[in-house]
Amino acid sequence: MSNIDSLAEAFMKFPGIGTRQAKRFVYFLLAQDPYFVDTLSREIAELKKTIVQCSGCFRFYPRAGTSTLCNVCIDDADSATLMVVEKDTDFESVRRSGGYAGHYFILGGTIPVLERDPASKIRIHELLTRVENGAKDGLSEIILAMSVNPESDFTRDYITKAITPLAEQLGIAITTLGRGLSTGTELEYSDGDTLRHALKNRK
Repeated sequence: MSNIDSLAEAFMKFPGIGTRQAKRFVYFLLAQDPYFVDTLSREIAELKKTIVQCSGCFRFYPRAGTSTLCNVCIDDADSATLMVVEKDTDFESVRRSGGYAGHYFILGGTIPVLERDPASKIRIHELLTRVENGAKDGLSEIILAMSVNPESDFTRDYITKAITPLAEQLGIAITTLGRGLSTGTELEYSDGDTLRHALKNRK
């Protein structure tokens, strides 16, 4: 296998990238000057060294000091609400909307509808622990902020079933975003007004 094919295979592991797009990436790199390629290689190599995962919300953030918590988990004052999102880009979209000031939890993905081992696809055990610990700090509401598509709907239903017994025991409400989001909408592509409306009309 040539370097072109092996690098194309690596690009195909990226979300939404097929064979043709992967090959385009490779040929694009071949057409660039050495400085661009060296800079890109260096940035990729540094990524794992400078970006860490928060032990509270599980989002990726630039390393700062010795704390294992990101600035959002440390600084945000509203500990009464915990928003559960699928991925880091959803977190960023909600933050940009300015309509929410509580804590977050990132699942790390969604569950395929026919998945035989759902717990292996998301951080459900970590979420249960986060809810239990959050109750000690006044957590009163869990907001399930999923995208609006079949896989996300299935994930939301699975999470609801998994955390409801604990939430009821601790007196914590479980809500979902209002239908300001249309069917098929990815959360990360939603505009700020839509997200604020969905948050306001959660149920």
